[in-house]
Amino acid sequence: TEIGLGTAPIGGWPIEVNEEEAFKTLETAWDQGIRYFDTAPLYGSGMAEIRVGKYLQSKNRDDFVVSTKVGRLIIDTEESKAAQKFLGSPKNKDSQFDFSYDGVMQSFEDSLERLKLDRVDILHLHDPDNHPDHFEEAKKGAIKAMLKLKEEGLVRALGCGLNQNEMLVEFAKMGCFDCFLLAGRYTLLDQTSLDELIPICEKNNISLILGGVFNSGILINPSPESYFDYIKLDSDWFKNLEESLVRKPKSYESADYWLNKAKNIKSVCDTFETTLKKAAIQFPYFNSIVSSCVLGMNTAQQVNDNISDYNHKLPGEFWQFLYDNELIDKRSKLK
Repeated sequence: TEIGLGTAPIGGWPIEVNEEEAFKTLETAWDQGIRYFDTAPLYGSGMAEIRVGKYLQSKNRDDFVVSTKVGRLIIDTEESKAAQKFLGSPKNKDSQFDFSYDGVMQSFEDSLERLKLDRVDILHLHDPDNHPDHFEEAKKGAIKAMLKLKEEGLVRALGCGLNQNEMLVEFAKMGCFDCFLLAGRYTLLDQTSLDELIPICEKNNISLILGGVFNSGILINPSPESYFDYIKLDSDWFKNLEESLVRKPKSYESADYWLNKAKNIKSVCDTFETTLKKAAIQFPYFNSIVSSCVLGMNTAQQVNDNISDYNHKLPGEFWQFLYDNELIDKRSKLK
């Protein structure tokens, strides 16, 4: 479906969500026609996968699409760092990176058990850019394991989930991926994937699933308290982003650059009596390479609001105004 449910929020990020609220969110998503559910072992140290699996048990397997991820193993621990980020998740579980062949096979087997499924539709390599060695480890081990799982019919499509363009360009050259889950790089605010990534994806028939369409919330209400790429937009934003390893910022980037750009787009939204959030949800779909946008939601109300924002289409004049005033990249497709 064009909108997928991102399940990090029902895994306890950034706020705790009890099981009843999680099921209400899943039920509302289903009732609204959402049939794509994206999850990962990382989200609540398996809690999100367990909740998705419990909910989907009563559904016909051919009526929904599930993607999960490999590259981290859930391990037993005495003091969980993950539980400090994914609130309400098990205090005796944590995740650790593992891009080896065996690690991926184990991760996948564990995910199937948590999801109560015998196969998944899409398997993504998850964040292989958090350490300089992970890219090479993934090439030697993880990707071979993923190809084996696809060959065995346990996975229909292979993908990779990242916040950056550059490494996905390298993965696209390998010729073994069907789709990428790209967070934050083809949004109303940031279209840097048009430089290299989208052209190579078009050439190699790789579709894009988009995450982070609100760019960590700045595309809901830009203010000095806003975040961009998970980092607060203060005077230390550039340095903090570099240190976070989410991605390597370009030299022109700064907190003020992104904040001012978002505010300028918002003022156009105000003129057209619409919201930045509505525009952010609708923008990506003009490009046919985008198959779905995964929206992280943790309440039934959020699901209803986002579906409504998607369905109430903005006029062509609005998009043309942004285009003519160079508030969106001239290479962006508007039809």
